[in-house]
Amino acid sequence: MARKKQIITPRMWDKLSDAEQQQARREIITRVRDALKRSPHTALELRACVPAEMKGAFPVVLRSLLDAGEVASLGHSVYAAVPWMPQTSAVRADVTADLIIGVLSSERRAGADATELADDLLLPVPQIRAALVELEEAGLICEAKASGHYRMISRRMAMEVRHGASGRIFADVRHA
Repeated sequence: MARKKQIITPRMWDKLSDAEQQQARREIITRVRDALKRSPHTALELRACVPAEMKGAFPVVLRSLLDAGEVASLGHSVYAAVPWMPQTSAVRADVTADLIIGVLSSERRAGADATELADDLLLPVPQIRAALVELEEAGLICEAKASGHYRMISRRMAMEVRHGASGRIFADVRHA
């Protein structure tokens, strides 16, 4: 007789016990460090490395790595390990916004509302709504045909996000 496939349901960070939070933190930090040793990755690529049951803990752990200075946002949803040298330019990172950009670029190209995105990313709806407002004001997303549903502002930008960090060159080319 065939066994039923067990479905793993991820839970949000605040729904995990202290022991589960510590286990998720260790596992996610290890996977993010390993991925970033190889090359820069987008937020969605890093999230894909995380076991399904720990995806709800990913935004919190990535934020802690950013706050600790171990990981830096290069902009455009791309993250890199911080080399042991002074930071050359400040980039404001927003994990929630970066994950939204990734989802709207790949999984929900036709658009999504705050509730759908919250379900996809296992984040609170108010946090998603705030990030959607910021992304719209920055000109990265716009309302789709359905009211309250958002999509990427252009196909080209969505394609760049889907392509990920592979093959990109990150260098400061400004001249003083």
